[in-house]
Amino acid sequence: MKPAEAVKTTPKLPLKEQAYHHLKDQIIKCQLMPGSLLSENDIALEMGISRTPVREAILRLSEEGFITIYPRKGMIVSPVSFKDIQEVFQIRMMIEPQAAVQGNANMTLKELQHWVSAFEAFQLCPERACFERYFELDLGFHQYMISSLQNEQLSQFMDHVYDRDYRIRALSTVVAADIEKRSRPEHMDILEALISREPQRITTAITEHLENAIGAAKAKIR
Repeated sequence: MKPAEAVKTTPKLPLKEQAYHHLKDQIIKCQLMPGSLLSENDIALEMGISRTPVREAILRLSEEGFITIYPRKGMIVSPVSFKDIQEVFQIRMMIEPQAAVQGNANMTLKELQHWVSAFEAFQLCPERACFERYFELDLGFHQYMISSLQNEQLSQFMDHVYDRDYRIRALSTVVAADIEKRSRPEHMDILEALISREPQRITTAITEHLENAIGAAKAKIR
């Protein structure tokens, strides 16, 4: 990581929390690619803070599996393996269809139409930032389905899963054609199923979407 102008920090958060969120955001969005070498000193210079809060953030991210530390050798952004992909999507397939079916009664037509409009209106462009905005839209929709169940512990658990899932998206869904031909139509199918209030149709639409997503991820991440 190259030293740069000091990153703007958020005064309300302790420095170790600022360092944690800054690094985690770069990792899950693949601004720091898997396998990238990390320097505690460079990160501290980039953020304009001391090394101590950076060290604490790195240890926390290591415990969460986002950073791999090699004692006396250095540290890297942890790779994304086939096993990681399999485990993330196994969890999602077990939880998302059931959560959406059970929470469907709590989803208003106005809310669902909002998501339809958001996916329809989204305009793709070649820039990386454009893909990131689509990932945020995609993620927000899946979080909405989970939150409809009104189970705070489940939502918190799935947020951790989605952090790992975001890295997989960022590595595998970076082609406009994949979004236009697969991702967006599949989300529209899910929304139509949710609006129909038909449990089997909801289950099928979400399951097919996740099966196609894991196939796309495995094809891109080797």
